[in-house]
Amino acid sequence: MSSSHASEDPSLDEPASGQAALSSFISSSSISTRQEDDALLPARDDEFEPSQGPSRSHNPSTTLTFRQDPEPLRDPVLHNSFLGMSELMDTAARRARMLEQLGSEFQTPSFSDSLPLTSSSFDSERTVTLNPPTEIDNKRRFRSFIDRINRRQWSFLSDEVQGTITYNKEDISLYQLVETFKEEFSHRSHTQMEIVTLVAGTPGEDEEPVAARLKVKDLVVQGPHTRLGYTASSQRKQTEYARHMFVYFTDERISEIQDIVDGDEKRRQSPNIIPVPNFRPPPPPSSIDLRQFYDDYIACINGKTMQQDLHQFCKGTVVWNGAEMALNHYGQLIENAFDAIAGLQFVPRTVLIDEAKQQIAVRIEFAGLPIKSFGSAMPNGRRVHFAEHAFYWLEHGKISHVLTIVDWEDFKSQLGY
Repeated sequence: MSSSHASEDPSLDEPASGQAALSSFISSSSISTRQEDDALLPARDDEFEPSQGPSRSHNPSTTLTFRQDPEPLRDPVLHNSFLGMSELMDTAARRARMLEQLGSEFQTPSFSDSLPLTSSSFDSERTVTLNPPTEIDNKRRFRSFIDRINRRQWSFLSDEVQGTITYNKEDISLYQLVETFKEEFSHRSHTQMEIVTLVAGTPGEDEEPVAARLKVKDLVVQGPHTRLGYTASSQRKQTEYARHMFVYFTDERISEIQDIVDGDEKRRQSPNIIPVPNFRPPPPPSSIDLRQFYDDYIACINGKTMQQDLHQFCKGTVVWNGAEMALNHYGQLIENAFDAIAGLQFVPRTVLIDEAKQQIAVRIEFAGLPIKSFGSAMPNGRRVHFAEHAFYWLEHGKISHVLTIVDWEDFKSQLGY
């Protein structure tokens, strides 16, 4: 864990007053502005996301005005000495407490005031705003997790992840998880992940999961190369594929990841993934209970009453994985699964709701006995258990768009493929 040091100044070694002591402490601390702190966090997802979480009006920021040397304050973020998320928050809290103690001991003015610090060694004026620690929720923890992977900061993943984790139904150590991601995101690769859309559980509940649709961007280089690398004549091709993650938390760290990659899209080396809907109409004036709505939708599917009742839940035209289709065609896709797998039931394990965006994210688990060819695999007499990660968007109270990835790799592996 790196720490930064301010430039030395002989006049600050033995402060002659409380204010000088306070200025010495501030100069020797790594105080960063809120913009600098935000450099640790991954970019937000592309969609509009209304402000959530508690209001900060009861916890105002503090502004200090003082004079300082031309030598700028060193900051761990700006000087590539990255702190973990938890260490950053703990350090900010400790500094705030120490500043308060110094202010009380030397009878300096309140920190809510603008505090001029005078010293002959200071020849320029600088204002630093001390913001209260940012409220950390599971969305931010997930963004930090993705950012660590993109930066290849493997040693810092312990800040975000438990020592033992469930990854795709298998209990593994953090070391094994890191090795898994290292294979896909090596230091030599150009692979990066970008959050496209993110849905979380109830705000303020630390154990609530999050679901994300991610765009994995890779640069494929083909052509002549030497032992030092590819030549200028080598062809470079940008490819993308989607993955859907459902992430669960225990004690403010990730304890389970269910990760489904769109394998077909990855193998095709598609130049672009299917985009999420760009325009979302506002929620209906009398907003429906989206959880009850989805439970009723699944009951319609499992009860096989789609021909009569599906119109209550879906618009006349549904855009499914980028393909626009009539409602009866969309219903037929679902019925095909029941025809191919005996005893099939749709069992939602996790349902996450975003009322503001009229969006639902669901991990659906299936079990049954395949009796016909399905998902490019033939039945072999074995039962299967597999999952699907689906994102739904509603317009005027009905499903209009669906983006889904089925874990076909898991499905086919259980049938011997």
